Amino acid sequence: MKRAQDASFTAAEREILEFLHSEQDSYYRGDFDAFIKHWHHGPEVRRVLSGPHVGTRVHVGWDALLPRFKEGMRQFLQNYDAQNLLRWDNIQIQVSGDLAWIYYDLVTLSHEPGMHVAPFSHETKIVQRFDGAWKIVGLFVAAPGIGREDAPRIELDAQGHLVGLNNLASERLPGHPGLTISGRRPRCKNRAFDAGLQAAIKHCRQRLATNLPRGFLNEQAQVVPLGEDEAGQPIFCWVVSEQERVLISFDDKALLRTRMEKAGDSFGLSPAQQNLAVLFAAGKDLANAAATLGVSINTVRTQVRRMFEKTQTHNQAALVSRLLNVMGPE
Repeated sequence: MKRAQDASFTAAEREILEFLHSEQDSYYRGDFDAFIKHWHHGPEVRRVLSGPHVGTRVHVGWDALLPRFKEGMRQFLQNYDAQNLLRWDNIQIQVSGDLAWIYYDLVTLSHEPGMHVAPFSHETKIVQRFDGAWKIVGLFVAAPGIGREDAPRIELDAQGHLVGLNNLASERLPGHPGLTISGRRPRCKNRAFDAGLQAAIKHCRQRLATNLPRGFLNEQAQVVPLGEDEAGQPIFCWVVSEQERVLISFDDKALLRTRMEKAGDSFGLSPAQQNLAVLFAAGKDLANAAATLGVSINTVRTQVRRMFEKTQTHNQAALVSRLLNVMGPE
């Protein structure tokens, strides 16, 4: 990370960066008076915050910002050493006379309880010189939300290298029957299926290279077969691009239900049959599915026979594979 004293910065750039680090340090020390001295107190001040938990908030003018700063620091009293807990990456700075803009990625190295900061955010600040002193006139913060926390998630960068695992993935990946990590890359334990996994990752990496977010293309997460477990049940994962990451999830109940409902609509499966399909895809056998649904095993057998007829399959594993690999209507 470049700091203000980095020799690659000009003297003017170093001055601005020192000023901005001072503003950040005063905020996380909880020094309100020192913090607000870094801001211009005029109507042209703007702050835009955007993130998965706050939506998008726009505050215009110092009169709108000041009470929010006061209340924020009252509710979340800060007393932290920002220099050791936060890092700035990818710093870009442009100075033109008495106006400058600065972009950087803010990375939280260690999140302390009560610390008012996202794990990762993109920040742009606009500063202007008034009577020889720099002041902040614009702040734009985007805190990306990646994936969900209710399913195991593997994160890869745009080159396909491992970036991180969420807590569920850290717990379950070592015992997963189909996935492993080798050389900072996810691989199939059954190498006969690895080409499919790598092709799905490559597809998502190509999407990241475009200027269009996934939502603009209306692309769903890809289902990637990983083989079968010891009981002969299909093993699979989901691969999708999101923000600047390729995400691989498994044991994802929400994605599984969505896929089964859409595929079930294509084959004319009833809601009860779609519920059965979800249970089968989660590894339940006939007896466990019957117990989960609170019906007799004969009822389940009757439903399964009808599902076989509608999908032209002959066993539970083939049924699950057929449903997973058929896209339902939008």
